Amino acid sequence: MTLGEHLDEFYKKYNIPANGGVNDKTFEVPFPYFTLTLPNFSWRRRALYVHDLEHILNEQDTSWSGEMFIASWEISTGFWKNLPVIIFPLWTMGWGLWKHPTSVIRGFRAGNSQRGIANLEIEKDKLLSLDLDQLRGLMEPNGTSRSPYVFYIRLITWILISQLLFFLPFLLLSFCLFIFK
Repeated sequence: MTLGEHLDEFYKKYNIPANGGVNDKTFEVPFPYFTLTLPNFSWRRRALYVHDLEHILNEQDTSWSGEMFIASWEISTGFWKNLPVIIFPLWTMGWGLWKHPTSVIRGFRAGNSQRGIANLEIEKDKLLSLDLDQLRGLMEPNGTSRSPYVFYIRLITWILISQLLFFLPFLLLSFCLFIFK
């Protein structure tokens, strides 16, 4: 089965619009007490299929726990180089540390020794024609091993950055309320 076929199955299984909703003008982020509707920016649409393939590759569902695993995995594999797309994974990792910290740590550890799909620099059509085993072969570590110290330094650094991004809206709101009271 090709990755394209896996994606079609994934979208059906989780009731996601065709092609992951890339043609939609907005997308919804469901929270426990409300749903946030955000614009579906062109930079998000270009990276969406990669994110969905990461769910398939790592056998993660679309629950918040699965999203937090994938967000941390993306950051650990170097997806953070893809600006401005990284805003969503960083914010999700920041929230995940409060909601599902084990998913965040597991995702970061899983991505620590892998290449990210976005870093493979394979055209979309060619990537979607591969099968899952071929993709896994491309994801193999590149031969560089990292010491546990480097892992923990990277983890702590990204935790701090993700917490800053997660709390930034609250800090800005507090600042505005304080200034304009």
